[in-house]
Amino acid sequence: MFLRNCDQVGKRARVAGGRPRIDNQGYIAIGSRTVLICQMGPSTLRTGPGGRLVIGDSVMMNFGTLISANQSVRIGDRVSIGQYCLIADTEGADDAPNAESAPIEIGDGAWLAARVTVLPGVRIGAGSVITAGSIVSTEIPAGVVAGGIPARVLRKLLPGESGPESARPIVPSTVPAPSERLPLSQPSRRGLIVSDFTANELERRLTEDLQLPRVTFECAAFGQVIPSLISAAPESCDVLVVWTRPEAVISGFRRLTQNDAVDEPEIIQEVDEFCDLILKAAAGYKTVLIATWVVPTYQRGLGVIDARKGGAYRTLTAMNLRLMTRLEAATGVFVLNAQRWIETAGRGAHQPKLWYMGKVPFHSDVFAEAARDIKTAISAVSGNSRKLLVLDLDDTVWGGIVGDAGWENLRLGGHDSVGEAFVDFQHAVKDLKRRGILLAIASKNEEAVALEAIRCHPEMVLSEEDFVGRRINWQDKARNIADLALELNVGLQSVVFIDDNPVERDRVREELPEVLVPEWPEDKLLYASTLRALRCFDTTGLSEEDRDRSQLYRAERQRETLRVEVGSVEDWLKGLNIEVHVARLGPANILRTTQLMNKTNQLNLSTKRYTEAELSRWAKSPDHDFWSVSVSDRFGDAGLTGIVSLEYEHDIARISDFVLSCRVMGRKVEETLLHIALTGARKRGARRIQARYVPTKKNKPCLEFLQRSGLIGQGEEFFWDTAQDYRCPDVVSLHFEDVDASS
Repeated sequence: MFLRNCDQVGKRARVAGGRPRIDNQGYIAIGSRTVLICQMGPSTLRTGPGGRLVIGDSVMMNFGTLISANQSVRIGDRVSIGQYCLIADTEGADDAPNAESAPIEIGDGAWLAARVTVLPGVRIGAGSVITAGSIVSTEIPAGVVAGGIPARVLRKLLPGESGPESARPIVPSTVPAPSERLPLSQPSRRGLIVSDFTANELERRLTEDLQLPRVTFECAAFGQVIPSLISAAPESCDVLVVWTRPEAVISGFRRLTQNDAVDEPEIIQEVDEFCDLILKAAAGYKTVLIATWVVPTYQRGLGVIDARKGGAYRTLTAMNLRLMTRLEAATGVFVLNAQRWIETAGRGAHQPKLWYMGKVPFHSDVFAEAARDIKTAISAVSGNSRKLLVLDLDDTVWGGIVGDAGWENLRLGGHDSVGEAFVDFQHAVKDLKRRGILLAIASKNEEAVALEAIRCHPEMVLSEEDFVGRRINWQDKARNIADLALELNVGLQSVVFIDDNPVERDRVREELPEVLVPEWPEDKLLYASTLRALRCFDTTGLSEEDRDRSQLYRAERQRETLRVEVGSVEDWLKGLNIEVHVARLGPANILRTTQLMNKTNQLNLSTKRYTEAELSRWAKSPDHDFWSVSVSDRFGDAGLTGIVSLEYEHDIARISDFVLSCRVMGRKVEETLLHIALTGARKRGARRIQARYVPTKKNKPCLEFLQRSGLIGQGEEFFWDTAQDYRCPDVVSLHFEDVDASS
């Protein structure tokens, strides 16, 4: 995107650290895997009318460098160019009278250290090294070290020598090696950053992030916070990030920091007004992310009494609490903890010098941590959270090899730092389970020995009942993880695998690339903190059904056991005592309904995706009907697992959404959903109900159900005349929770 003014750009060419300056009046070509670094200052490429600038493959060009071609500049492959170099084929000003140009050529593999100037007409041979601060005015042969003013040959490079360390260009750690770079896909979403400071570093990090979902960001006009919130959202822009300084948007807080007497209620009123602006702006975006307010660490306010009435610390705490309270009920609006970004960056998080020079208040590490949290939030809104954690046992859940040491001698708890660390790790795992994350085991062990340790060790925090599945054997762990995902009906893209053994981790990464396998510390004392730092489990909401997910899966195992014992499907269904409860969409069920709609792929008629706000608006239309369905049986409550909605046009009712969780598929709930739709359509006076199947890679089960449902169908279109009854299955007891829907 930043190189769009070039005539030709090779594969995997990229910009890192900022936006380069491209002034192209002639022809510019950039080769594959070439990187332009602009972290501390922009690099510049320019051509005059008729000028040609050709840069080869795998070139590394550092910040502050200028390459100018009025006639011709050619740079070979694998050339490294240090910071603040000047390569120009015209001496003096380009538009100066009688300025003459002469072509420049730099051979393959050459190295130019920092602040090298290459004058018109120069040719630098392949593999040669030019030392820092040199001015090159004559030809430099291949394979030598040259330097000085003017540059002269100092010596030949020895066989296999790659040049002195001083010639190496500075490469930021944020730039991955060519082999690590991923091909860039087109961003599918757009975002806007509204701030009262220079936020280009945040924009760059978010836009260049290769993790899905891809979002390309732009910054609103500098300092125009209020006008940007009042204005309509830019076209096709669905993510809004608001990051402000408290003294810039809350005038009462600014006066307070200047030691004026300001009542706290007056400041809170200003916070409310700011929240009102955000809530109005939120109507134009799918996702709105607000950073909490922070102050520089060197700003001590009233010192030892800053936490008392009138202190900046106390007031800022009240402001942030009010911000979170006012916005927590708004769908699609999330407040992010900016203080954590500051703490992660450490002592140098606030940068007074950068503020005065460019109105940049924070170190780049703060922007990096903020970008990670913002991308995590967008991913969670998109339904990309992980929901199954698969654990190894030996030296992962406990210390030691249980098959060798016996469960009595495992390092777990007690007066032992490592044993205590394993207990804390298990507590961290248990916390994830309470958030609705499923737990499973994939361990190379004798199953009886491992289970004995789980059941008998007095310091075990995790119990056998905490795990919804296990593969404890001597088989390949990648195959075991795939089997667990299949058994639990969980996609591999939802799985996280933790193992202390790097060989096992690499094996799973290679065989199952969709599974997230985080690097794991060798130090056992870091296990709990590493797990708690993972972002992959973040979600946009936490319902009671999420908390009870493990119980739901255990109940499903009991149903399967009954199925095997009974044999007959009809007898099995009758024995389940299935109850289906139907409700309209409302505040009590919109979170779970949105989750279900956005995560269900198999039995999903159209696989439409909504935010909570969009779904609420759709359901409130007078031409629409929307019902959510909860299912329970004698083994337990499966929770909200179904959705059916209708949209009306004259006397036709079209099924807009037909969604059912795979947990209750095959229990006649599908037919019950059709009965609910027909009941609603008949009540509204519709003559016919129609359904159009929209195929995706995963929703073929929906088509297969429609084909056997009894509906009249042709291809992907299905219909039913409402004059004919579509009975609710006998094995289902149906309950409407609102009178209108049942009449």
